[in-house]
Amino acid sequence: MGSDQKQQFSLYSAPVIEPDNYSSAKNFTYFTPWLFIFTLIWLAGYATIFTDPIGLAVSHWPLVIVGVFGAFIGNATAIGGGIVFIPVLMFAYQVDPVSALKLAFVTQAVGMTSGASGWLRRGEVPLRLLKWTMPALIIGTMMSTFLIHPQPMLVKGLFGPIAFLTGLLTLITLDRKGGLTELPAKARIPIVLISFIGGMITGWVAIGEGEIIAAFCMLAYGLNANRAIGLGVVLLSLNSLLLAAIHAFYFGGVPWDMAAFTMLGVLWGGRLGPFLAQWISPRATKKGFAFIALLDGLIISMQASYVMFFR
Repeated sequence: MGSDQKQQFSLYSAPVIEPDNYSSAKNFTYFTPWLFIFTLIWLAGYATIFTDPIGLAVSHWPLVIVGVFGAFIGNATAIGGGIVFIPVLMFAYQVDPVSALKLAFVTQAVGMTSGASGWLRRGEVPLRLLKWTMPALIIGTMMSTFLIHPQPMLVKGLFGPIAFLTGLLTLITLDRKGGLTELPAKARIPIVLISFIGGMITGWVAIGEGEIIAAFCMLAYGLNANRAIGLGVVLLSLNSLLLAAIHAFYFGGVPWDMAAFTMLGVLWGGRLGPFLAQWISPRATKKGFAFIALLDGLIISMQASYVMFFR
């Protein structure tokens, strides 16, 4: 390593959280009045919309726990709750891949937004990057949603490799801290391209975008790890809102009887990521989530390969 590189490395080796920001981050609280207000709204809507709310709750209540766990993963790592929702629905509830994808979109719209609000309150989202990432992300999403519409084999065929890739990226960036609070000007074109690719991937499998963008910012330019994850969470939140609206109001086919329970779970689980990140080291948690993503990727890839070649 040359002297210039050593000097640059030392300049970029600042603490992950500056002292002023650290004390403010510690003031982030989990419980807010809005959590209780939205829960009451959910209860009123649930009791009104469904004809047999008690019977439905008896059969689908475990999905609340699935929602909490999925939101925790999504907002702690930027992978996205779809890493949990899609496999659980496909294997435990025998839901077809496209319906599981639609449920992941509407659920992530709630959970990732809940978590994104936490990262924004902590002041760990590089907001100036949104003007470069959002347009490309939306274009990529529209292309994968309308030009190459998700089909069962496309969802299953891509979900496995993307899940494996996101798990691998989580392990690679596990010990990356980074010292930059913003990306340099030279990163604008690459981040636009990565955002476009991330938007396309998310339109097909509901995951990948947040972790890919976060990992790129950390590995390529040394962006602070918390700010990179915060950016990934916010982008996945905004994209999930867009995709949820498209599939709920244009394409249809969302399994609302199941989505109602996962949405309640992510409402309460979405803030766990940023809340716990201020008290405990996220390393062990991220490592566990990475292995879950790797296992998901292997299992679904093997199943998709079996269906493709032996049926």
